[in-house]
Amino acid sequence: MSEKIKVLGVLIDSLTAKAAMQEAIRYMETEPINTIEVLAGQAVIELVETGDLREKLEKMDLLVVGDKTLLELSNVEDRRLIREAETNLFLKMFMRYLDKGKKKVFLIARTQENLEAFQAHIEKYYRNMVISGMEAVEERPGIDDMIINKINGAETECVLSALPSPFQEDFVERSAHLLDARLWLGIGEGIQNTRHTNVKKKRIRDIFVKLMLKSEIKRKEREQS
Repeated sequence: MSEKIKVLGVLIDSLTAKAAMQEAIRYMETEPINTIEVLAGQAVIELVETGDLREKLEKMDLLVVGDKTLLELSNVEDRRLIREAETNLFLKMFMRYLDKGKKKVFLIARTQENLEAFQAHIEKYYRNMVISGMEAVEERPGIDDMIINKINGAETECVLSALPSPFQEDFVERSAHLLDARLWLGIGEGIQNTRHTNVKKKRIRDIFVKLMLKSEIKRKEREQS
């Protein structure tokens, strides 16, 4: 069992990137499907604003911190963990693992535009990865069944989800147990944030998230005092 840290009421696995990689590889070698989410970006904002994600996040088999602010404001002093969260090291390592192993992946995003950008990124930086299928998760009748059938028919090994929160957590709660794959990896906007065109936007969002987190933590401290 890994150690846990508590952030805004959510228990998060306190793992180094190497330890998280070992878990992820184990998931890729076993059945049924396991779920991993990299906690950062929109998931953090949704968590601060509503708190509705807490139970759904804790149902994931593994939560990986992808935002150093979460660690800093939780009084985690391990510089290695903070540095790895800042550089999103786990995600980089796991994507290289998928690429090197020529693994079959199924891409999911919120809109067709997001999906095409996601696909372009994979094809540019991970040329050995095999895209067995992809789909935009839009709100329309029967979309869950259609996506489940497409994933199961693609004989994929790993579902790479760029869905923002709370759409990602809602879909996993409803449908993950029906998927014929080894792993669901929820990266949110993690892949997109590595694109140069989004650097300025990411910095602004990071500042916004940090301010929100500080405010929420101070509010909780006042309530407990």
